[in-house]
Order: sequence, then C-alpha cells, then structure tokens
Amino acid sequence: MLNQLDNLLSSTTGLEIRLHDVYSPGGDDLLSTWIAAVIHGKNLQSTTQIFHWVHVRDALNAVRILVDNRVEGEFDLCGRRAWTQAMVLDEIKMLWNRFQNTIDHSHSAESLTNIASPAAVTYVGERRRPNLGPLHSALMACGQDGWRPMTPIRVGIMECMAELSEQI
Repeated sequence: MLNQLDNLLSSTTGLEIRLHDVYSPGGDDLLSTWIAAVIHGKNLQSTTQIFHWVHVRDALNAVRILVDNRVEGEFDLCGRRAWTQAMVLDEIKMLWNRFQNTIDHSHSAESLTNIASPAAVTYVGERRRPNLGPLHSALMACGQDGWRPMTPIRVGIMECMAELSEQI
C-alpha cells in the first residue's frame, strides 16, 4: 500500500503532502521495526520523541480523495493522537503475548482481562504535531468529515504482526 501511496503522490501536480509517522503492514517503517524487535526479543534504544502514527490505508484514502477532487496545495498528514514509544511498545508486547498464548493454547483469565489499550492513556506533555488544519479543511471541502483516520493503532499493530509473523 505504501507503494500505491508513493505512486499516487508522484503522479500529481500542484499537490504536496508531507507524510509523518505513516506505517504499513509489511513495511520498513519505524513502527514495523519496533514490532519486529519485540517479536524477536530484542531491546530497543529508548526515545522521548512523540509520534502521531497513522495507518497507510487512512493516508491513501485521504490522498485519493484530494487527488480525485483535484485539490492543490501543501499539506501535512499524520495521525491525530500523540504516542510515546513506551505506550506503543507496551501495546505491542501485550498483543504479541496474546498472540503467543493463542498459538500455545495458554491463555489465562489474567491474560485476557484488565489490559487497557494505550488509547486509554492520554499523553501529557508538549504537543509537536504537524498542523493538520489545512488537511482537515481540504477534506471537508471535498464533502468528507475532515481528517479522521479510521484505523485504530491496535488494529494496525495486529496487521503488522500478522505480516511479520508470516515471514518468521
């Protein structure tokens, strides 16, 4: 899907979209690197950087709408929520453990309950998200509800895991 997005963006004139924190199942993006590290039991260097993850499918849908409506201009595109590395790694580890428990038939009541999604934790700190206002307005002008990515990070992580686990 990332190739489709790149091809679509390279075939347009008058439309420039700066992509930030886009991830793709089977991709070589940073989120997929983190998932692969967890799957292989590797430690990652910690970062305090804040991310605004968005699934490539959501990015591709937004770009198609802009291209189909012949929108011109410069836009930033990323997710709306702020995520720390620790928040995302906790989610990856929890989902990988659940996957392993399913494969091994070793689930327990504890492994299936009381595990909050990182979406339940709100990032508190300085927000440095790119300005999504112009993108939101352009999509609204195209008859959409604005910029509202639809793929929850948990679903995206599971898609990436499925893709990576097939390669193992």
